Amino acid sequence: MNKYTFFWTISPSATVEYADTIPPFDVVIGRDTITLTTRAKSADAQLIDQANEVAHDVARSLSYEHSSRFDVAYGGYEEEAPTGSKSAHVVARIPAMSVMLASAEFEVRDSDGNVINSSAIQRRKRLTTLTRRVILDPNLRDMLDHRSRYASDPDGRLHPLYDVLQVVERLYRGRKNAAKALNMTFDELDALARISNNPYVLNGRHPGESPGPHRTASEAEVNTCERVARAIIDNYAAKIAV
Repeated sequence: MNKYTFFWTISPSATVEYADTIPPFDVVIGRDTITLTTRAKSADAQLIDQANEVAHDVARSLSYEHSSRFDVAYGGYEEEAPTGSKSAHVVARIPAMSVMLASAEFEVRDSDGNVINSSAIQRRKRLTTLTRRVILDPNLRDMLDHRSRYASDPDGRLHPLYDVLQVVERLYRGRKNAAKALNMTFDELDALARISNNPYVLNGRHPGESPGPHRTASEAEVNTCERVARAIIDNYAAKIAV
């Protein structure tokens, strides 16, 4: 069988690098690329679609981990025959812009000086676990897409965070059932709904539908919506066995 390596460009470029296996692909995330490598008889449409899905799920996980939207652009693939001969099938690539991702870094070493734990190791574990869960569950995929839309909205509109809530409300047939299934309180979920649906809030779901006066959501209200939406995603994701 031939060896196939598929390429995507990440935009913006992430200051994170790691490698993992998400069957049937070996995945490597570089600063501005994602490569997926596997062996197969041919790079048929099904294999390309499968690789594309994994690459986009990696981008979803990056977006959630860093609260900053990441997009990927397909760059084609390289085919290597058992004889060692190679051929490239390249499409136009979009150069990635770079962004620095701020985070609190830590490192733990053993008595011999070997790194046994660090923020980078923990980040890789979270990215790998989340990506594997996203691949398995379309509801989680939808929630991460909503959270990514919120992170990339310069106006800080709360619609996407409420959309996260609506995913689990549909899934569990109601807010009370969703709260119970996710080990959260009804009041937590209700707070997200109440704030985002307040017609006096300009960055809510119904701006201008009240006589006024209008206002933007307070910092405390925004923090509540962000916290509850993240708890919904984290608690739901934890239920997906990988």
